[in-house]
Amino acid sequence: MHAKAETVNQRFSDVSNEYWAKDEVTQLVEEGIINGYQDLQYRPGVSIKRGQAANLLTAALQLPEAPYQPIFKDVSAKSSHLRGAMSTYQAGIFRGKPDGNFGVSDELTREQMASVLVNAFKLKDTGEKVHFTDEKSISESHRYGVKVLMQHGITTGKEDGSFAPKLSVNRGSFAVFLHRAMIQAGMLEKKQPIVFNKTQTMGKFEPIRFEQFITEVPLTQEGQTYLRSNHFLSLSAKRVKTHAHATDHIYVYGVSGRKSTKVTVTKRELPNGDYFTFVELRNPDRLPIRVDLVRIDGGIQTNTIERFDKFPMKKDVDDTFGFDIATSPVGVLETISQQGTGQQMISKTYRSRELELKYRNGAVSRTRELQDEKETYSNILMGDNRVSVYELNSRGYDVVDQWYLSSNKKLFSSKERLDSWLRESITNYKKRNKWYTAEGPYNKMATTIEPMPASGRGYGRNLLLVKEDRVMLLYNQTKERYYEDILHNSFTNLAVFRGSKPYWETEVTSTYLTHLYNFTAPFVDTRFNEQIALFLYNGGKAFNHKDYNEGLRNYANLLVQQHRKGNVNFLSPTAYYIPDYFPAKSQVKTHTSMNHLLGGMNILLLAFQEFNDPVYLENASAIEKAIRFEEKKWTRSNGDIWYKRAPNGQFSGTDYVHLTLEDLIYSYEKWSQIDQSKAKVFERMIKSKAGYLNSTKKGYTTKIKEGLKRINMSNLLPAGKEYTDAL
Repeated sequence: MHAKAETVNQRFSDVSNEYWAKDEVTQLVEEGIINGYQDLQYRPGVSIKRGQAANLLTAALQLPEAPYQPIFKDVSAKSSHLRGAMSTYQAGIFRGKPDGNFGVSDELTREQMASVLVNAFKLKDTGEKVHFTDEKSISESHRYGVKVLMQHGITTGKEDGSFAPKLSVNRGSFAVFLHRAMIQAGMLEKKQPIVFNKTQTMGKFEPIRFEQFITEVPLTQEGQTYLRSNHFLSLSAKRVKTHAHATDHIYVYGVSGRKSTKVTVTKRELPNGDYFTFVELRNPDRLPIRVDLVRIDGGIQTNTIERFDKFPMKKDVDDTFGFDIATSPVGVLETISQQGTGQQMISKTYRSRELELKYRNGAVSRTRELQDEKETYSNILMGDNRVSVYELNSRGYDVVDQWYLSSNKKLFSSKERLDSWLRESITNYKKRNKWYTAEGPYNKMATTIEPMPASGRGYGRNLLLVKEDRVMLLYNQTKERYYEDILHNSFTNLAVFRGSKPYWETEVTSTYLTHLYNFTAPFVDTRFNEQIALFLYNGGKAFNHKDYNEGLRNYANLLVQQHRKGNVNFLSPTAYYIPDYFPAKSQVKTHTSMNHLLGGMNILLLAFQEFNDPVYLENASAIEKAIRFEEKKWTRSNGDIWYKRAPNGQFSGTDYVHLTLEDLIYSYEKWSQIDQSKAKVFERMIKSKAGYLNSTKKGYTTKIKEGLKRINMSNLLPAGKEYTDAL
């Protein structure tokens, strides 16, 4: 009659129903005699060290604590093997080595194990004859131990009749030998066989079967987070960086034997209690290295994921941006636990190479070459314990990034809202951030930037995408937690990017501008600064930020300074254009494009309304006057608007399809509130631009539709489809 197997939850990801020693390992762990590792692996195939064996036997036999004695050169008073070494030496189990060392880090061989177990359990020679095919290979000092261990059936040798005395004992085998010895000695009661409940895995979860160094990262109180690698990692710096709307807890780890290789874990705490985790493996050395971020969570009831790739992505090659190899994050992991329902947005890993081009004037342009994007997240659910692994693999001379956003609540209140975001992100993949870092998101850059790698995979921090305009609109419409979190992160990324300056300078050189005006990064792009100022202004109002108008004032002041510096193109003393770009390292006037011009004027009008300083209205009026003077020159014969006006007064270029009409509507609104007479030129230009779009059936954006409705000009809505993003 067979004993009924006991059904239990699997304790270790690498000790499953298929593992031959699962019963012995499980019972010894339950008895507190042997332990697994912090990442919930047992690693049965890892060779056991003499020091580890000494500690295990001390626990198994409950040996009395022995005082420290300077007997062994490799066992100090602070050694983690002190108790095991002293207690087993005093009990006559381990005798040390001829060279004066205990050999705590030496692998325990099978013949040494035999002698140790015979000594530990005081096993006697039964007189039974024992034979191994490799008897002559057994050391003289261990032949007695091997023979007695065989006589007692604790070892049976190898299938081929050998004992393999010099072979190392692994953790699985040692557990079996120790278990058998303890059963024979009556120190353990033989239990029924066990069967593990079925586990659930997600992604390509694969336990690491060799020794690892594991160090805890104090990210949360609910679960444990570790860094794991085959290289020793040590905390080299810990700091807290407080931003206006988030707090970064930064942990920097050095890698043993690698002077410059570092792992940085940044936890960005948001005002609502959610947090981003950014992990960066920076490896300027040629040798590859793998580092895993491992998270252990308990009390898990269900574990499901909604993947981005359930909606197919259709990519194309853009003449401006080339081909973007980045796709989307992995998806949203939903966890139901004892604490409730939480969600986590999980990214892929991004392996890149930093590029830098230095110029004679001391300026620098920085980009990255994205070498590959991979899905490396995986987890295993064993009972109610979940092990999540975020894998970072460096091939050398690269940087590897990974991020996730965690909330103990739902990021999306419904599946429909979540699907809507997944679908939109896939459809508009060029304008939706996916590769986030603690310094901001990286996106495919235009092919007209430098340094541009030969692969064409040039990525950088595009200020227009650091701010999250579309997310702001969706947050105002839905108040979804995910959008709230992304906005908090965006506010912080903008602060990080700006640094100590009151405005934003680009960090990437545009060869288009270099060829036109011979200047490089850094430079101020007026459109970028205008849109960031508006984003922070509107976002600050939505979240009740005290500094909501700081960016607005700073940028309006910067525009006013250009007039005072003479960095404008005058039509008359009271009518002038502000150039699109302000180079930091050279004095040159650039062209003025209509969308930049309107954006700057609109900022000055908003600043006048906000701060009631007449200098803002004075400069806005000068821009309106210049546009009015040259209205007919700006308007093309087909009703469209020229893209730009050169400093010499020449008009050229094809205007954006929708963007300028959005700006014209806003300009009309602002002047209507301040001085109705100055709104008329923009009314005429709205009619001209909208008429052109209507005749060409190029459609409209949601902003255009809503804007025309606000100014009672819905009859001008162009024919064609509606777009969420301006073309």
